[in-house]
Amino acid sequence: MDAAQALKCRHPRRTVQYPVTDALDHHFELEFLEGHSQFAQRYIEVVVERIFYIANRSWDGKLTLPQFRKADIIGILRNIEDGIDIGVDAPGVFSYKHFYVLYCSFVELDSNRDHLLNARDLLRYFTGTLSRRTISRIMMGKGKPSEYVSSRSKSSWAARTRQEMRLSKGPLRYDLNVRLSDCRMTFKDFVWFLLSEIDKTTPTALEYWFRCLDLDGDGVLTVYELEYFYDEQICRMEEDMAGDLIMLDDLMCQLSDMIRPEHEGMFTLKDLRKAPPAHIPVFVDAFTNLTRFLDHESRTTYLQRQLAQISARSLPKSSFADVIRMRIDFLANLPNPWIEFADLEYAALLNDQQPQGDGQAQAGDASSDHPM
Repeated sequence: MDAAQALKCRHPRRTVQYPVTDALDHHFELEFLEGHSQFAQRYIEVVVERIFYIANRSWDGKLTLPQFRKADIIGILRNIEDGIDIGVDAPGVFSYKHFYVLYCSFVELDSNRDHLLNARDLLRYFTGTLSRRTISRIMMGKGKPSEYVSSRSKSSWAARTRQEMRLSKGPLRYDLNVRLSDCRMTFKDFVWFLLSEIDKTTPTALEYWFRCLDLDGDGVLTVYELEYFYDEQICRMEEDMAGDLIMLDDLMCQLSDMIRPEHEGMFTLKDLRKAPPAHIPVFVDAFTNLTRFLDHESRTTYLQRQLAQISARSLPKSSFADVIRMRIDFLANLPNPWIEFADLEYAALLNDQQPQGDGQAQAGDASSDHPM
């Protein structure tokens, strides 16, 4: 195979699955999974999906050679030689704690235990924090192409042909005529969703949510598209908030000041990638997750108070340049949102399962013991 052919070669998930399985079979921290084949298989799925989440920029479930190199699987395997979770400050894709949080979060939402989530299941995510219109886009596979194929879509060759013909004529205007009753989210899809929902500062998360918000698929978020999502947020504010509403015009002015798009009232992926990472969650949550959006203000106030305390303690003993450096170091050392979330959730799971003792944990299914 010459260099040109190698660059065109695309590696499916099984290429990554082999070294992950080998690590599972031989790593000392994962010996307790022996004899739990079904649970071990879920663990392998999560590790593979997290590697693809980082490296697969084409969203097609296959890694190009440059993407395969970016995944740095050899480097990942070397990093776990001394430990996966024990004594590790920042656990990576092999973290069993992170897997357990992902798995339990999925099982908690899976109301009928069919290993698939429907739109009603996702409505219960964090007690209904996501808007219904956002859930519809997620379930339609707009954020990440869905792994699920319904029996209806398998048999409906004519419907698929018509859809392909429509797509060949250009982006559909607001593709909202999908039967949500046919849509399901697999466990693999859920891994991408939860990683993107918790930490919206990563490149993959940014693209995931951009694809959800881009109703006509033209690569530009217009005021009309954002209004479609924000109308529901206004209704929720009217129901749940006694104070003043945040109107769309005021919000768009604030977001334009934060993102500074090239064209007023039109946001591209390029505009969002150039913006400070801390601004991305505010932008996305404004249209998808009202609870998190309203929490940003209190979190920002808390951070400002902490930065002010650093300045007050340091001045006038330290130079202004030193104080600025201290503030930058403080912001740089803030916990990663995903790691912070996973640590808190894992501790809560352990606390909930404390009475069971014996080192086994029930993750929402009374028929099987799940190792901790």
